[in-house]
Amino acid sequence: MSRLSRLRVLAGSASLAAGALLVAACGPAPAPGSQQNLSPPARTVDAGSSATSRPAVPNPTAPPASRVLHGSSPSPDFTDLTFPDPNDGWLLGGPTVNGPGSGPPEAEFWHTASSGATWQEQWHGAGLGLSITATDAAHAWALITCASGSKASCGRKLMATSDGGRRWRVVAALSHAVNRVQFVTRSFGIATAGSCLTGLPATRCPGQILVSHDGGASWTTVLADASPVFATASGTGQLWAAETTPGTGSELGSGITFLTSTNGGQSWQPLGQFDNGVPVTPQIQIRLATSRAGLAWASLFDIGSCAMHGCGTAALLQSDDGGKTWNRVSLASGAQGCAWSSIVFSAAPDGYVMAATAFNGAACSPPFGMLFGHGSSGWRRLPSWMLTSVTSLAAVSRNVAFAITDQDVIARTGDGGRHWIQLLPALAPAGQVDPVSVTTALGDQDTGFDAGAVLRTENGGRSWQRVADLPGLVTWLDFPSAADGVAVTYQSGRTPAWELWRSRDVGAVWNLVGQLPAGKGANDGIAGPWMSSDGHGLLLALTGTLPWQEAASGAAGPARIWTTADWGATWAEGGLLPLDGDSLQGPASFGYAPGSSGGLAAGLAGGQAGWTGWLIVATPSFATEVAGTRGRSLVRLHVPVGNDIQLIGSRAGFAWTISGAGAGGLVTLYRTADGGRSWQRAQFRLDLAAGSSGSVALAFTDVTHGWLVAAGATWHTSDGGRSWVRA
Repeated sequence: MSRLSRLRVLAGSASLAAGALLVAACGPAPAPGSQQNLSPPARTVDAGSSATSRPAVPNPTAPPASRVLHGSSPSPDFTDLTFPDPNDGWLLGGPTVNGPGSGPPEAEFWHTASSGATWQEQWHGAGLGLSITATDAAHAWALITCASGSKASCGRKLMATSDGGRRWRVVAALSHAVNRVQFVTRSFGIATAGSCLTGLPATRCPGQILVSHDGGASWTTVLADASPVFATASGTGQLWAAETTPGTGSELGSGITFLTSTNGGQSWQPLGQFDNGVPVTPQIQIRLATSRAGLAWASLFDIGSCAMHGCGTAALLQSDDGGKTWNRVSLASGAQGCAWSSIVFSAAPDGYVMAATAFNGAACSPPFGMLFGHGSSGWRRLPSWMLTSVTSLAAVSRNVAFAITDQDVIARTGDGGRHWIQLLPALAPAGQVDPVSVTTALGDQDTGFDAGAVLRTENGGRSWQRVADLPGLVTWLDFPSAADGVAVTYQSGRTPAWELWRSRDVGAVWNLVGQLPAGKGANDGIAGPWMSSDGHGLLLALTGTLPWQEAASGAAGPARIWTTADWGATWAEGGLLPLDGDSLQGPASFGYAPGSSGGLAAGLAGGQAGWTGWLIVATPSFATEVAGTRGRSLVRLHVPVGNDIQLIGSRAGFAWTISGAGAGGLVTLYRTADGGRSWQRAQFRLDLAAGSSGSVALAFTDVTHGWLVAAGATWHTSDGGRSWVRA
């Protein structure tokens, strides 16, 4: 059966999102007109029983045709969310930017009345979305920029609905300095304005607080200051504000003064101050939240204070006396030598608070996203997100919360953050795909919010379900038969950090086999294991390669062979790969033939026969080649490929590379049936949206049948890559 081809790294084969796929047949160039355009539509639209094109919305007060966010559609880039109750909520976002010439930016409002199970777009139009707020299932407001010009200089358009989103209307035009709007009742709202937060260069950054008592139709300034100010309000009409004392120009200042008003902003009374070493600059952003006792929470964040190892201004403050005195919340760091690179929080009406922090994945070890909850017993750390962070939170109660991740995943928890369910986009492998038949495959979601998720499809990839959730990061899946397979997980901070799991029911139930006998050093990694249907396996223990680091960032150190004959219950240590001064550059693939003699393991692993392998190594001139293993030596197979390989049997296999970006991503596939002496080629053209992200996973079940998963869609080949059909 199939063998996944690569030494696993974070982004799978490549960080690409497919918009269109053109396939050229292996061997001679196809005849004119014979290329098949396998492009998915730019958006999948479901309006009742038929698909419709995206309608124009010339009148912003008119509702668009009903459209449903379909699971296989490319998801919009979401920027904000609001949930007034556990069932009803809105998302603010826009289509993925398509680069120059794609037209003006657009804002979109999406609504759910089913706790996020289904979403319907209610409005779209020119502009960029800034914030969205709602007080109940009928009333919501969205703040967007104008359609042209920069975000910094555009005026703001405030839109509102009073019928659950069936109709949206423009209720006010606001200054370009307004950044956030919050409504606490159907009529009473508060807005924050600050010129420095728009990105305009300035040596002074005056701020304003505005209020509306008529649902947003008119606004009155109730507080103005020479420095940035921020505010929140309660349903009774009380206001709270935070005034900052930034430095001059690039100089850092310090100090925050908290104020309150009980007469709608006509007069203000000081509450308290906080000055405890948190740097304050003109670009600082402060979010405030209340409890039954009054002002209770404040988050401080300044993107301008951030560097490789974190941000100088990223703090969460707590007050137990209505804002008079403040303490800095001490949350677990979770990453040695790294400060927070972001912080967001949300306070639910029942008093439960959820906070999310993040660490820079380029400099720090995972987990990259940290979650915390605060209830009657104080703060507690929630299960962390290994490879992603949270950009927006909406806590509805002590049980229910919704989140947007930095990869535009929408997730929901129903147990206070202990477990999360992905709502958007529809589940699909984000890292590895391991097909076991032409209809059934497994995959892992290692670049999404759930790094330990194991996914399965039984309908050829038309839909995927999460069948298991393993602890840590799933770095490897290998099912040599339709039922039996193994998975490898990595958990930072454990020694050894690598564990082997086995499933006997196509991934539904997993049993821990044990810790792998390698990768015990802080910078050591593992490739494999490759398994046979009778339980023989081989893995490579590597030095200096961790699972979230791209292989292209540097070659691995020495690679030692370990073998097993009992599904990983026991392992035999072998010798080092005979790289002859070269270094292992990335992917490797091994196959086992029972009863055969010779092979790599026969010479290096104490007589274990039957293994043949392909490796990608870096030569002293740094050229990348595919190498086959015969006995104790590496035989060069001169194929210009540098990303992934897959060995099927002892002489047949595939090699492919992914190159280019933007609108020119290209997959080049090579196929051999004679041990690498001759190769046929096919090319997959990926027309990518600028700035989009995702992964391309490619794997074969045998020499003719293969799978390709990209941007949530699945394609199949039944002729070794000559042609492809979307599932």
